[in-house]
Amino acid sequence: MMMELYYEIQKAYKSARNYPDLAKSLIGIGIQSYTVDVVTGIILYRFVEGINVIHADEVKSRQIAIRLDERLTSQAIRSNQQGLTTYPQFMDEIAKAGVRFYEATLNGSNKRVTYIGAHGQYEETIPVQQ
Repeated sequence: MMMELYYEIQKAYKSARNYPDLAKSLIGIGIQSYTVDVVTGIILYRFVEGINVIHADEVKSRQIAIRLDERLTSQAIRSNQQGLTTYPQFMDEIAKAGVRFYEATLNGSNKRVTYIGAHGQYEETIPVQQ
């Protein structure tokens, strides 16, 4: 069962055209939320049934800035959304912006990603079409 879920997650990432499309696919396979550790890149996916799947593909140690900078966080998000950066570059940029981890909430009516660092957080709504 765990391997099947892992493959479903991988398939969702490979077929996604953009982040809202990815979020919709992840919701479709039963993911309620996931947390990304920016230091290591390890992702914890939480499913509807209470099942958790950990993804630790390439563990890379990143240095996190001391304070969360909302402007730099937003800039890193926009650059990635516009296709100007890869996911690893995005992760490096949000680390420099002081993001320690981020939480994607995919259940309920307020779907969002919350970027959390020392002394603050920054939140964005996920525009997911049901």
